[in-house]
Amino acid sequence: MYSDKRLFSSLFFMQLVSSFLVLAGHYTTDVDDFIKWTFWETSLNQISRYGTVLLAIITGFFTAHSLGGKKVSRKRFFQGKMKYIYIPFLLCSILYFVILRKSVPMQVSDWKDVFFGQTAGHLYFIFMLCQYYVFAYLCRRVITKRSILFFGVVFLAIQYAYINIVAQGWLGLGVRHFLPTWIFTIYLGHFLYWYRAPIFKFLQRHTLVLVGLLALSGLSMAYFVLSSKLYTANHLTFVFATFALLVSGAGVLNYVIDKLQLRFQKGLTFYIYLLHPAFIIYANKFMNSNFTIERIFHNKPMSALYLLGIYGATFVASLLCAMLVNRGLNWSSGDQRPKQKQRQAANNA
Repeated sequence: MYSDKRLFSSLFFMQLVSSFLVLAGHYTTDVDDFIKWTFWETSLNQISRYGTVLLAIITGFFTAHSLGGKKVSRKRFFQGKMKYIYIPFLLCSILYFVILRKSVPMQVSDWKDVFFGQTAGHLYFIFMLCQYYVFAYLCRRVITKRSILFFGVVFLAIQYAYINIVAQGWLGLGVRHFLPTWIFTIYLGHFLYWYRAPIFKFLQRHTLVLVGLLALSGLSMAYFVLSSKLYTANHLTFVFATFALLVSGAGVLNYVIDKLQLRFQKGLTFYIYLLHPAFIIYANKFMNSNFTIERIFHNKPMSALYLLGIYGATFVASLLCAMLVNRGLNWSSGDQRPKQKQRQAANNA
């Protein structure tokens, strides 16, 4: 039977899968520095493109949930984003400045790169999310369940026009740094949140539709992998395919998610996203200094184990960061609410 608890757990699981896909994409990019890509690296890189789009849609889903409460104060909402999103983003931006440029930010241009997420290739996404959180809060009473279909069409047009017609960012940044590139994608998550019950109850009653949607998602994935064209979040066809994959995947997980007994950890996938390039960089440096790293990349089973090892190390470090930040901030704010009550509030919609 469908329940919000199962759906939320399923989406948390898909967040973890998405974080792995993002890491896998950057892993294959670094492989290109040592060996020429084979079909394995090309396919993995193509599939990894689902990761960021899935994270964007799921972010919209959970943000719609957090804004759905009757007592969403501006102070509490933005304090939370400052503590859990923006400050870690800035610290990691400084960290990557040190790692990649081998210096500390001193000039105005250096700090501009830090604040704009220009110190590492993946930080643009967090910079964009900071814009989204401001927009989502300010428009929370306008963009609602009743109006999401109208705004969905508007956002579809905006995203397409910004990527394909405007085709340039501001402040010397690329289009992917700014919310218009992602606005329709993220608000698909809002749509899914507001219509989650009828959508997933329908799929539960009509199993053939669920199987068909899952098969269609698999065929589209095969098409993207085999295509010579590189599909990214900039392509709306890819966004729709990712949404279909998310819905069908969550629909299937509804039947098995209880057996996995996942424990939600706030911020886990966020820290995996922030920290994974550092683990890839230092793992490759260590392996290249002590072993013949090309042999690892040429041996595909060994390369897969190496990839899983990097993800495992990133996962453990990110879990520790999430636990330390969550507990530390709760203690400092005097928040001593029982964990059971917090979980219940998060799962009830």
